[in-house]
Parts: sequence; C-alpha cells; structure tokens
Amino acid sequence: PRMGRYDEDGKPVEIRGHSASLVVLGTFVLWVGWYGFNPGSALAISNPGYANIASRTAVTTTLSAASGGMVTLVYLYFRHHIYDLIAVCNGILGGLVGITAGCSVVEPWAAIIIGGIAAMIIQGVDFVLNKLQIDDPLQAVHIHGFCGMWGVFVVGIMATEKYVNQVYGTDSRGNYYGLFYGGGGKLLSFPLFWIFSLSGWALCLLCPF
Repeated sequence: PRMGRYDEDGKPVEIRGHSASLVVLGTFVLWVGWYGFNPGSALAISNPGYANIASRTAVTTTLSAASGGMVTLVYLYFRHHIYDLIAVCNGILGGLVGITAGCSVVEPWAAIIIGGIAAMIIQGVDFVLNKLQIDDPLQAVHIHGFCGMWGVFVVGIMATEKYVNQVYGTDSRGNYYGLFYGGGGKLLSFPLFWIFSLSGWALCLLCPF
C-alpha cells in the first residue's frame, strides 16, 4: 500500500486526489468513448436491424452508467453524509463496465439494475480490500475486475431471447438466452466458465509474486 494509506490500527486514511476537474473530464471522455465501443460494435446502421441494435445499445449504455453514478451518490450520502464526486465518477465507470457484455441483449430497465448493482459491487469490494489492507488507488480491480465479472454473469440471466436472436441470429439448438427468461442454464454456463477460468489464470500468474 501507499505510505500513509492505513493508520496504525489498520484503518484506511483517505488520500485526496490532485484534480477533481480532470477526474470528471476523464470520466466523461470515457463515457462518450463507450458509445463508439458499445453501439459501434454493431459495425453498421445502414439497415433497420443494425440501427435498432445500435440505438438500443446506446440507451442501455446510458442508463447503466447513469444508474451507477446515482446509486453511488445516494449510497454514500446516506452512509457518510457527503457528496463524493470522485466516487460517483467511479460508479459511472462501474456501470459502463457492467453493461458492456450485455448491452445489446438486455432490456433498458435491466440496464438500470445492472448499473446500480455494479456501483454497489464497487463499494463492497472497496470495503473488503481495505479490511485486507490491499491498496488499489484507481479502484481498477473493483471496476474492471469485479464489475466486469458481474457484467458477464448477468448476460446469462437477463439476456432476452428476442434480442439474442436479433443480434446473433437464431440458433437451431435454442435456449441460448437468459435464465430469467426461461433459457435454462445453457447461456449461463459460458460466463460462469469464463469467470472461473480467467480468475484462476490470473491468480496463478499473480500469486507467485
């Protein structure tokens, strides 16, 4: 950990950032860039099918990011009675990461839930890591690691059959859609395999060091 990050009792000590203005600017640059990443992945809008996919993806991306920021704002206000701008920016990024995997196959209302839960995951991971005195200045593990896992997992439970078929085409084997929509465990098995295999690979590489 950084010098001075934890006191003698092991409690975390906040280290102020250098420029909140640049943090906000960087967050909005990333947010705008996400529209090129998520809706842009449709690769075309020349026909109505692609246009519908790209526009829906833009909506889910926006809602998840906004939800992540708002949930963080409200949660920290009721817990600490402060408005934490930097934390809100990280909540926005958590919402963006959380929605990326399923941006084209989930309903807009689901995107709000996904972003809100991603924001709470950041807070939960931050609590655990501070207890373990693991210092992550940028909350990169919180956002890209755990929110990424949540985003992949939620595809297996909230992807709709209609949108999966629209984006990826109809599969003759069927049932490759979310558990909540009657898809069984077929689609869910893939993100679970990815989460466990990638986590195991990362731990095997990192633990020796």
